[in-house]
Amino acid sequence: MILFNIKIRSAIFILLGGIIMSCEDPIEVPSDFSDAQLVVDAWITNESKPQTIRLSQSIDYFEGGEAPNVSGATVQVCNGRSGACFMFEEEANGIYTWTPQGQERLGVVGDNYTLTIAVAGRSYLGSTATNRTTRIDSIALNREEGSIFFEEGIYAQLYAFDSVGYGDTYWIRAYKNGALLNRPVENVIAWDATFDGGTGLDGSYFIVPIRASINEIDDEGATVPYQPGDEIYVEVHSISREAFTFLNIAFEQILNEGIFAVPLANAVGNIADVETGEKVLGIFNIAQVHSMSRTVE
Repeated sequence: MILFNIKIRSAIFILLGGIIMSCEDPIEVPSDFSDAQLVVDAWITNESKPQTIRLSQSIDYFEGGEAPNVSGATVQVCNGRSGACFMFEEEANGIYTWTPQGQERLGVVGDNYTLTIAVAGRSYLGSTATNRTTRIDSIALNREEGSIFFEEGIYAQLYAFDSVGYGDTYWIRAYKNGALLNRPVENVIAWDATFDGGTGLDGSYFIVPIRASINEIDDEGATVPYQPGDEIYVEVHSISREAFTFLNIAFEQILNEGIFAVPLANAVGNIADVETGEKVLGIFNIAQVHSMSRTVE
């Protein structure tokens, strides 16, 4: 029986080895790409600074290259409650900007907003509501001794308490010395106090992996300690359920690699062609933002 099991295991390893080796052979991957589609990058906040929407065109994933921007569009955001509309003027090729004046703000919690885009004879419409965010209590700094998991040094943790009530969704964005921590593994979204709605964890501090997500991760996947004098700046953005799903799929696709990778798929947004009803690529979200900074001593 032991010999029989050994033979089976040997056969399995040989089979797996053959599969892995065969994966090294170049293959032609068919592409379903046909016509370029509009891509809308409309991540707006309630902050008193210029707000930007970028319009571009999709390209074949397997071709690579830079997506071409879309110029000459009319872009407008309207508040469904007050009726106020805000024109986003083209500042550069495909970059449309609106700058708040005085007390003007987008992103009033509870208000619904619509995005309208007219370009090349077609019209597009998106809608979203601004949800509440949570306040950051503190950014804690802890010195860790050297171990197999951590290099000795100073590490940060974000303490923010999820508001009571199921279904708050957030995007945590951290900056180190003014540079956004933007590697795929550094992008973190939260549902209430954890990563998804299935846990039912509500009305408590973010769980440890989310609290620790404001530390830099290097190319090897190791957490990088902060040094005295480093500046930490953290934002917690409120996002809609549609934006949460969009980001969740997008991050999974970015990290989708290896022999067990799943087929590529587009993240579904909330903007559609008015005539056909077909969803375009991208997302429209207006966030309430709370931020905090701390200097490492």
